[in-house]
Amino acid sequence: MKPKKLLIRVVDDDANLRQSLKFLLEAEGWEVETYESAEAFITGDSPSVPGCIILDVRMERMSGLELQKLLNERGNLLPIVFLTGHGDMEMAVNAMKNGAIDFVAKPIDPEKFIAAITRTIEKQHLRNLGIASEGELRARNALLTTREKEICRFLARGLLNRETAARLSISERTVEGHRASAFKKLQIKTVSELALILTELRVTS
Repeated sequence: MKPKKLLIRVVDDDANLRQSLKFLLEAEGWEVETYESAEAFITGDSPSVPGCIILDVRMERMSGLELQKLLNERGNLLPIVFLTGHGDMEMAVNAMKNGAIDFVAKPIDPEKFIAAITRTIEKQHLRNLGIASEGELRARNALLTTREKEICRFLARGLLNRETAARLSISERTVEGHRASAFKKLQIKTVSELALILTELRVTS
């Protein structure tokens, strides 16, 4: 799932890697902006545009960790995925403690990289929905009845109300009633939001 109007920022002093990641991300449909240094990012980025930052841990002048610290001090809440090389694990751990969402080891595995970016964007989208943590998600999910959970799983897999009704041998109106009740308890409005929440909780199957 790719929420609209998102910008992926790539901050790395390796020009070849910047372009490779830009190409890879754009092939997946993301909008991408690249920066050759932390200073260039600070000068050129607009933090009001949602998305995430892909940030190299080691850069000349201002490092990725130093940029993260500065962004935290400024209240910039854009989620960060760190790029780490061999021997940078301690740095990666410190970055996670300071709020980074994920880290990806170099050399980059394209599949794992895209998965990490997708997870990061999904987490930010949940935060934008006002859901602060997995614990809160589980608390909301626990309010659902067994039938509501069952219907939500079908809806999240892309089934329509009438298809869900046929699977469960109940009326479409009954499905609509359970759906409305579940959405109210989960504090959501769309099936896309439902699918995102159930994916986060790993209860789609």
